[in-house]
Amino acid sequence: MAPVVSRWQVEDLKKGEKLVSFDLEITKVPVEYDGGYARFSHGGVAYEVSIGDLPDVDEESCEVYVLLGGKWRELSIAGGRFYKLCVFRRGWAPTLMIDGITMHSVLENPLAVTARKIERTWGRMFECCTGLGYTAIEALKKGARHVVTVEIDINVLTLAAFNPYSRGLWSPQVDVIVGDCLAVAETLRDGAFDYVIHDPPRLSHATQRLYSEVLYREFHRLLKRGGGLFHYVSQSGTKYRGLNPYRGVAERLRRAGFAVEKVKEGYGIYAKKR
Repeated sequence: MAPVVSRWQVEDLKKGEKLVSFDLEITKVPVEYDGGYARFSHGGVAYEVSIGDLPDVDEESCEVYVLLGGKWRELSIAGGRFYKLCVFRRGWAPTLMIDGITMHSVLENPLAVTARKIERTWGRMFECCTGLGYTAIEALKKGARHVVTVEIDINVLTLAAFNPYSRGLWSPQVDVIVGDCLAVAETLRDGAFDYVIHDPPRLSHATQRLYSEVLYREFHRLLKRGGGLFHYVSQSGTKYRGLNPYRGVAERLRRAGFAVEKVKEGYGIYAKKR
């Protein structure tokens, strides 16, 4: 994986620190300085970079940069929408931002939030909405044997490919499918999974389909009897047209055949196939 830095690592290089991370604080490597250049080895590859060519950063900078072709490039994609990775504290995993809206918490490490959401998984797991892969990676730690995860937006997966904290997404235990979650689910056999994790973006007019009873019925069909489901529900969704999304999600899950076991405010709903 190519060297990746945020403002903290850029500041370390400009200060001449002898140990610097090039994977956003997962590891650190020795750096030698000579004549305005920094030399280091990352992933078995030797690099020499000009201190003067480092990205301009300040205390408000959250952007993430990757070294490609000898140049530091911001990890962002501009097209119909604007995507970028941001780090808000040293040692935190990046947050995905789409059109300026954060897809993860900016108040704490996204990995800590993910760890609290996923209490336990088992067997074969189906995930809707891969994102940067934090949920799929955590699920393997919590007991899942194999994960099939679906992401509709290739731009998100492109950024994940450069994110050091998404490395586990490319494990042999994970199958990543690019496509519409409902369309993919409809192609899979009954009872193919032991657990389902649904981690959709916040409830909005554009994402209503991801909160639909039609999709929940597919999840129910995919699960073995006794299989579990966790449905993340963003706290911000509580403001959507004055509705309580927890209540609406729980009602639709019940109509789809699930037994709702627990509603964890701020995180989501745990349910089981009877």
